[in-house]
Amino acid sequence: MKKSTHIRSLMLAMLFAHATTHAEEPASEPQGWLFKSVNENDLDIKVTGWVQASIADSNHGGQLTPATIFRRDDGVTLDQAAIMVEKKVESNIVSRVGAFPGPMPQEFDWGFNITGMYGADNFFFRTYGLDDDWGSNKVGNFGSSDMYATLTQAYAELYLPVLGGSNLMVGLFHTPLINEIGFALPAPAPTTFYTHPYSFIHGPAKHVGALWSSHILNEPGSATLSYELGAVRGHNNLQDPNKDWDVIANLRWRSKDFSTWVDFENIFGNGADDSFAKCGCGSPIPASSELAKDKKLNRYQSYLTVTKFLNPKNSVTAEASYGYQEKALLADVFNAEPFGVPANGGKDASWQGINVSYKHNFNPQLSSAIRAEYFDTDGVHVLVPYDGIYKAVTANMTWNPKPYLRVRPEIRYDWYSGGSKPFASPHHTLPPLINGTEDDQLSYSLDLTFFF
Repeated sequence: MKKSTHIRSLMLAMLFAHATTHAEEPASEPQGWLFKSVNENDLDIKVTGWVQASIADSNHGGQLTPATIFRRDDGVTLDQAAIMVEKKVESNIVSRVGAFPGPMPQEFDWGFNITGMYGADNFFFRTYGLDDDWGSNKVGNFGSSDMYATLTQAYAELYLPVLGGSNLMVGLFHTPLINEIGFALPAPAPTTFYTHPYSFIHGPAKHVGALWSSHILNEPGSATLSYELGAVRGHNNLQDPNKDWDVIANLRWRSKDFSTWVDFENIFGNGADDSFAKCGCGSPIPASSELAKDKKLNRYQSYLTVTKFLNPKNSVTAEASYGYQEKALLADVFNAEPFGVPANGGKDASWQGINVSYKHNFNPQLSSAIRAEYFDTDGVHVLVPYDGIYKAVTANMTWNPKPYLRVRPEIRYDWYSGGSKPFASPHHTLPPLINGTEDDQLSYSLDLTFFF
């Protein structure tokens, strides 16, 4: 870890303390209070943000990925510093979330979201053809001292009083797939854990395109069923070399009392040539049309998530995932003979898994959570290039001493069954991560997030 990074992180902690002491004391809302005077406007445009910093290590030290997903190595780092400017549409459906009870607004409405981020996590939020070649985004040694800047979201949203109420998003937006999200937002956003499951990184982070959200069932006093249809430029790409559009198709069901949520999310398209080794960006699941001698290499990813709110203090979430890539390059290069050579131009490969988490709220300021996961892969992902079975158990405590401050210690144990060693590379090597020395890893972290 560079000395300058330690200094920046210490200065950041001092900034937290200074802001907490001298800023206007926020009310019960964790975000928006710092820009209270700006946010009081006739257009209802809001400015919010967050800063997340952390310290992490493992029983092996050095490179922590892939077990910790975003977190690449030990020490102190600035994970995310973000500013979000948005105007939410007045609607009875929330894009990427689902329908909510209430009458359908009768008037057209418009909104937008612009989110910019800086920090180590932004290695994974870059968009090929947009911010991958910004001056600060040149790939370094894949350590957590490497900082990246991204235009993380930039979309317009329209509400149309048709079909029971419908939204249309157009632009660059965070993916509507996967239970957990990559932004370090406050609850009730699905950000219970600092680290993420293996199913999380096998899905896309963001898209450029359009997403339509509307209702199937939304009668007063009954369960709701909504859908989303989208056309996007693949996974994490503005410029997709294969020029094909991927299709998103999602269903979201909510019980009458909103105690049970079911989300079925899917993306299908051409995965050829949308992964870029030079910048380490684009899709993390490479497939080459030249080596496969086929310009159409189908990719499919699906997630089924069920969340049950047992009572105001306890909830359980289960997520099952499945993915398939035709002629997946890494499944051929690192999981077939001869090793390191794409002898067959790729290999048809799949991956599937399940993770289950439980959360308990002791009181409004303190909660705990545990997550168990099982993931079986043919070895397709640049962070998880070896086939085999990956298992993990994660536990944490979350303390909110103030609405705008989250303190979260977390511990995680990963173990692998297969013919390789995916963990504890002695060097900060760039993906694909093939220089591991261990088949298990105990990781621990403490992250602090300041919301404003």
